[in-house]
Formats: sequence, structure tokens, C-alpha cells
Amino acid sequence: MYAMYKILIFLFISSQIFAQTFKQKIVDEWVKDNISLYDGSPILKEDVRKMQLRYTFMENDSFQITINGKTGRSTYQVKNDTLYFAKNAAFKIERLDDIKLVFRAVILDSVGQSKALRLSFIPARFHNIGFTPQTYRTKGQDTIYVSKHNYLEPLFIDADRSASQFISDNFFFPEYKAGDFFARFIITKQGEVKGIEILESTHENYNKYLIKAIKATAGKWKPAIWEGKPINSEVKMGFDMGWTEKMKNKNGDTSAQKDTIDSNESNYLLMQGNIFVEEKKYTLAIKELTKSIALDPLNIDAYYARAAVYALTKDVQKMCLDLQQLKNMQQTKGTELWNKFCQDKKKTPSQN
Repeated sequence: MYAMYKILIFLFISSQIFAQTFKQKIVDEWVKDNISLYDGSPILKEDVRKMQLRYTFMENDSFQITINGKTGRSTYQVKNDTLYFAKNAAFKIERLDDIKLVFRAVILDSVGQSKALRLSFIPARFHNIGFTPQTYRTKGQDTIYVSKHNYLEPLFIDADRSASQFISDNFFFPEYKAGDFFARFIITKQGEVKGIEILESTHENYNKYLIKAIKATAGKWKPAIWEGKPINSEVKMGFDMGWTEKMKNKNGDTSAQKDTIDSNESNYLLMQGNIFVEEKKYTLAIKELTKSIALDPLNIDAYYARAAVYALTKDVQKMCLDLQQLKNMQQTKGTELWNKFCQDKKKTPSQN
């Protein structure tokens, strides 16, 4: 009994040391290098794949996260090899050293696991290698650094809105109008908003309202950091108040809007198909899932769902066609299933 007690104490102490080592290494600023599904399969949705993500972990168990210009703060914990964010999200740390941080979402059920993400980061100092900021001097001889997105920029502290969204929401501009504005301003090393200037405007009478909206961001900025010190940085920002949409409609171009509608409709049909699967109405499920794929050929979940229905209805040929599509889209699980069930089968004609 005493020997077992000693072993348990040793394991407990070892796990604490292990977690402490992770904690020491994770304290840094990390920039997203890659994002994929949990099994390494690529993400085909461009907006997710190109998402800009940055974590800054601090020693006091707090962290700062910036997602596409939205910056928020919360707390984290490291227990053994698992990273917990605000106690409600867990990520398994797969790699953590001086040049790479990799973690993946911990999902208990197998259905959710297929949608879990694996994220890879590199230290910001490596991300910035080769980047040289542009600078200029004001009449008062203050050095101003020109901001560059995801390299050198002040942080707007608001987890719900980016700076441009916040300013747009506070910009008094009539809904019945369409306008295009371009502004510049300085965020000082103290985080103050200075030197606001409207560079381009389709409606100059509203410039004063845009300036007022930019001033409303005061108190929400954290200055840009360069070589470990806060700096003055110039921010340039455009405000498209329905102007691009107006020009597209004027020229008859509605393709971007249609793509969004198709994607949303595809996901709705996927949901309907899954409901029919639960009700064992497989013919109706296949019909809805086929419509879903037709609207969005990159809807991976719809391919998986339809392949599963074909498996349930013992239609191996059509199941293999869907798995082949997933294999072509470099989906790891789909490739494994195709290799297991379809590789030695006779090739089937193309699906309609």
C-alpha cells in the first residue's frame, strides 16, 4: 500500500511539473500558421482557412485573442497536456516548443470530433521575420509607423466588433444612401486617437459624422508594439456604406450575394436531410442532401451524410462515389473509408 501511495504521489508531482513546463513555454505571442480539421484534412471554406488569429498568453493566467481584427481577453489554464480557455473549452496540446504551438479541440462525441479544429501557431517574432515597417516623421518630429495588418498594428479591444465595425455602427449615415469613405488616423504610444483625416469621400457633408465615430473609439485602443516598445502608428481604414453593392447592382453583378445565399441554403438542406435520416426516411434524406451538394459542392458534411445514407440503404456504388469525392477533396476520414470499402471495388459510372 505504501509503495502504491508513493507511485501516486510521483505521478501527481510529475503531471504538475509537466503542466508547469507547458505553462512556461506557452507564455508568448503566437500567430496562426495553419488551420485544419482534427485529422489533418484541409478546410475548404476560404473564410475559415484565411482567418487571421493571434494569441498572447501571459504569466498571470490571462490571454489576449485577436480574430480578424476583433480583440478580447479571458483566462486560461494548463492541466497536464490540455489547455483550457475560461473553463469551457479544452484543447489538447500536441506540440509546444520554441518554434511551434499545435493544439486541437477536445470533443467527447465522435460526431463533433469530425468538425473539431487543429490549429498551428508560430511565435510572432518568427512571423515578422523579413518585415520592415514603413515610418515617417511629423512636423513635431514624432516617428509614426505605418500599420500593416497582422504584422504591425494597434489592437482594438472589443471581442464583438472590429474597429471598422464599431466605427460603422456609430457613423450617422442614412440607410437610403450609399457611400464610400476612406480615413486615416494615428493611435499614439499612449493609445490615444489623434490626427483624424478623411482622405476620400463620396458625401463630404457626412465627413464630420465619420470623424465623430472615429473619436468614439477612444479608450478602446492598445498601442502597436515594435521591438518590445509601444509606438505611434498610422491606421488607414475604408468604410463601404453600401457603395460596392450599389455598383454591383448597377452593373448587374450579384454573384457574391448569390454565393452566400447558396451556402446558407445548402446548410439548411443538410439539416433537413439529417432530420429525415433520424426519422429513417432515407429517400427523402438523399433528396435533400443531393440538393445541398448541388448548391454548395464544397459542403463536406453533406457528402459524409449522404454517403452514410447510401451505406444504410446498402447502395455501395453511390456510397463509394461520395467517398471518392471526399478523397478528391483530401479529407482524411473520407479517404480512409474509401480505401477500406471501395478501393478494390469495380469502378462505377459517374453520378448524375
